[in-house]
Amino acid sequence: MRFSDMYVAGVASWLPPREPIGESRGYDPEEQAASAYESAAVAGEEDAPPLMATRAGSLAMARSGVAPNDVALLLHASMWFQGLDFWSSAPYIHRALLGGDNHHALAIDVSQMCSGSVGGLEVAASYLAADPARRAALMTVADRFHPPGFDRWHSEGASIVYGDGAGAIVLSKDQGFGRLLAVRTVVDTSLEPMNRGEDPFNLVSPTGGTAVDNQARRMAYLGDVGNDYVIERTSIGLADAVNGVLEEAGLDKDEVSKFIFPNVGRGLLQAAYLKPLGLDVDATAWELGRTTGHVGTADQLTGLNFLIEHGKVAPGDRVMLLGIGYGFFWSCAIVECTDVPQWQAA
Repeated sequence: MRFSDMYVAGVASWLPPREPIGESRGYDPEEQAASAYESAAVAGEEDAPPLMATRAGSLAMARSGVAPNDVALLLHASMWFQGLDFWSSAPYIHRALLGGDNHHALAIDVSQMCSGSVGGLEVAASYLAADPARRAALMTVADRFHPPGFDRWHSEGASIVYGDGAGAIVLSKDQGFGRLLAVRTVVDTSLEPMNRGEDPFNLVSPTGGTAVDNQARRMAYLGDVGNDYVIERTSIGLADAVNGVLEEAGLDKDEVSKFIFPNVGRGLLQAAYLKPLGLDVDATAWELGRTTGHVGTADQLTGLNFLIEHGKVAPGDRVMLLGIGYGFFWSCAIVECTDVPQWQAA
């Protein structure tokens, strides 16, 4: 979908202190070297994901200049436990950031795994475009991968180390430092079993005391379909999403300055994303990602915020955000920077 009057008014992130990867995590040395992570962002027990989301969201709203009552939609994306069972994070964030006077903005939780932020961006932009009276939308994302339910170091192995943190973005039809040019999502649910494996459905969550073993689920699935099938399907999905959003925006790939992928290890990043698209790692936000790990749904927003805060984009530059979520979803968005703000790193 192409847009002509959709702006990115504010973006922000909140990231906790880093813990070095080191040599004590039990990784194969060659695999660890290939992944090239330096550290992972690790939140404290007091840093519940909804709290992290309100920190990022508050800063994004302040930067945007959008009044809370002008927000017509609030989305919150996540992929792991938010701090309470039988509870929704989005209304909490709505209450914290939009106040008691905003009685019209929907507050919706988004569950699209690692593509949640970009998929949510597509939903938010489409929602605003559907009604001239709707002027702005706020999206927050936050995750914390805490034991014993999740082992950030070993649930995926050295190739994907999980970090904690939050991001937020404000869309406006009136103002912004950048234009949202186009969005596109490609879906291939034939790959859905890859993160289910042979696990049965349960009456209650069994992960409270034991960590999710995503590698075992994947291996069970690969034993059924083989690596070649997954490589073929994921390559087709990635190319379809990227080429489709470029066509929607009327651009060639060379007209995009930066690409923000999920913060997977460098070896996986090169094999799965950079090589198929003919890109170099310098065109990405890996400089940040290697220090934070894969921050769940937040990588694209923390990456965009990093590029802006550190002066790595200029007016006229275009940035592609790529979310790849288990299920399987490829969501892409292109933002054109028109007036890069002078924000200090938060």
